[in-house]
Amino acid sequence: MNLHSKQLVLGIDGGGSATRAALAVVAESFEFHIVGRGMAGASNFNSCGWEAATEQVQRAIQSAFESAGTEAHQVAAICLGMSGAGRTAEQQAWLRWAEESHIAEQARVVTDAETVLAAGTPEGAGVALIAGTGSLAFGKNAAGENARAGGWGYLLGDEGSGYQIALAAMQRIARAVDGRGPETGLQAAFQDALDLNDPRELIGYLYHTDRERSDIAGLSRLVFTAAEQGDVVACEVLRQAIQELTELVNAVVTRLHFSRGDYALALTGGILLHQRDFRVSFMERLRAQSLEPATIECVDDASLGAVRLAINGLKHA
Repeated sequence: MNLHSKQLVLGIDGGGSATRAALAVVAESFEFHIVGRGMAGASNFNSCGWEAATEQVQRAIQSAFESAGTEAHQVAAICLGMSGAGRTAEQQAWLRWAEESHIAEQARVVTDAETVLAAGTPEGAGVALIAGTGSLAFGKNAAGENARAGGWGYLLGDEGSGYQIALAAMQRIARAVDGRGPETGLQAAFQDALDLNDPRELIGYLYHTDRERSDIAGLSRLVFTAAEQGDVVACEVLRQAIQELTELVNAVVTRLHFSRGDYALALTGGILLHQRDFRVSFMERLRAQSLEPATIECVDDASLGAVRLAINGLKHA
C-alpha cells in the first residue's frame, strides 16, 4: 500500500516526560494499522516552554516517518493529545502550530487524558487516570458528557503523581531533620542518590533553576524502594498518594453518574504502569470505596488513542 496523504493519519501523545507519535495507514473502511512510531522529549509547554515543546513534537513526527521508511509529508489528519492543553487558549495554540506547519489537512487537539481514554476503553466511554510526572482523571459517559478532576499542575495539584510523591518524601525528610517527625530511611536514600553530604542540600537541588519536574518525579522510585523495605514514612507517603488518586476517580465517577461495575477504567503514567504493588493497592482502595470498575486497561502508549480520534475526525468530515 502506497503511503500517500489520503491514507495516513498521525496520533500524538505529548506528555510531561516524553512525546510519542504514531503514523497509521487508514483503509476506506476506517480500519487502520500502525506503520511508524516515533519518540522524543517532553512537550507540555506550560513546563518546558513553547519552543521546546513544538520541537519535541516535530522530532517525534519525523522519527515516526523515518521508522515507516518514508519522507515526512502532509497527512490527512492529526490528533494531538497534549499534556497541559486543557484550556481553549492552549488548544488553539497547538492548532495554529499544526496549520502553520502544514502537517495535516485536518487537525484536532485534545488533552492527553482523552487519548488515554480512547486507547483504553472499548467504546471511548469511562474514566482515564494518569499518574506519571503529573496526575489527572478524565471521563466521558455514553451521553457524551465529560468531566475531569486534577490536572492543576505541580504547584496547585498533581496529587498522587511521581512529582508529588518525591516532594512529599523530601518534606518528610525535612520534618525528620528538624525533629518534627519520625526518622526515615528516605534521608539516606535521597542523599546517596543525589550525592549530598547534608540533607539541607535538598534545598539547592529542588530550587535549582534548571531542575526539570521529570527529574524530581524520577526520585519517586526511592520512595517505592524504601516502602518495599518496610520504611514506615515511605509507606505513609504512598498510602496518601493512593488516596489522592482514588479521590480523583471518585470525583469523575460521581459527576458522570457512573456506579460500581458500570464504567471502564484506563490507567497510564509511570507510577501506575511500572509500580505493580502500588497499582494493586490502588485497585483495592477503589473496591473498598465501592468504586470498582467493570474493566481495567493499562495504556502504555496513548498515541494509539490519538490515532483513533484523528480517524473519528475523518469520519465526520
